[in-house]
Amino acid sequence: MNNSFWSLSLVYFFHLLATVVWIGGLTVSALFLLPIAKQTLEPTAYARFLDRFRQRFTPAAWLCLAILVGTGLFQMGASPQYEGFLVIQNPWSVAIFLKHLAFGLMTAVSAWLTWGVFPNLNRLAWLRAQGQSHPEADRLYRSEQLWMRVNWVLSLVVLLLTAAARVAAG
Repeated sequence: MNNSFWSLSLVYFFHLLATVVWIGGLTVSALFLLPIAKQTLEPTAYARFLDRFRQRFTPAAWLCLAILVGTGLFQMGASPQYEGFLVIQNPWSVAIFLKHLAFGLMTAVSAWLTWGVFPNLNRLAWLRAQGQSHPEADRLYRSEQLWMRVNWVLSLVVLLLTAAARVAAG
């Protein structure tokens, strides 16, 4: 086995690892962790939990995103199916193009959540912990749940299109 075999194997490994961490984190967060924490924790504990959870998960998620972009571009360039940038002439390139669109949407949703929704929710959680309410609280919580689920569904689309590309590659 030559060096290119091991290099590409490492690229695939890091790509898969980043996928598992990012999509696994989205799945656990959107479907289990955040809804259960909101239902079971006292307001002060929930506010602290949100702060700590997002401080740990958000940087990891963005690191995974960077790893996915880098390793994905390397894999695409190494594929015999790749015929050039925006050359979409075979089933593999169609699946990869659609996957990249879905991934781009996931990135946009993640950015909106990270810098738009989460800071407002953190402020609301701290207000709630101090016994104060805010008229926008329910709308923001519903918005978070909606966008977390949208991102999760997009992640399933990315996985489906990855499977389709693998099948198309033979």
